[in-house]
Amino acid sequence: MPKALQLCNEEVSKILHLKSLGKTFKKISKLLNRSKGMIYHVLTRKTPYEPKPRSRRPRVADIRSDRRMQRMVSSQKMSAREITRASRLQISKNAVHRRII
Repeated sequence: MPKALQLCNEEVSKILHLKSLGKTFKKISKLLNRSKGMIYHVLTRKTPYEPKPRSRRPRVADIRSDRRMQRMVSSQKMSAREITRASRLQISKNAVHRRII
């Protein structure tokens, strides 16, 4: 199940500003199109709101490498296996195939 969207610093400052103007949780949630629970959570925190870093496996290839792989396929008509051998990265054939698609 995906995690909920996180608030950016701009939205948090808008919430704090609207609350200082005397707006209710319901009004703020309608104005910003966020749930009342999220508004309540931001306003009742004892520490400043900071989004949690997402934990995930780091990427082997960066965006430049992805583009280079796509160019190899389109211009030189290389297969995924040939690109795997030609790249200087330790990347699987399936990962190359996913990047091409």
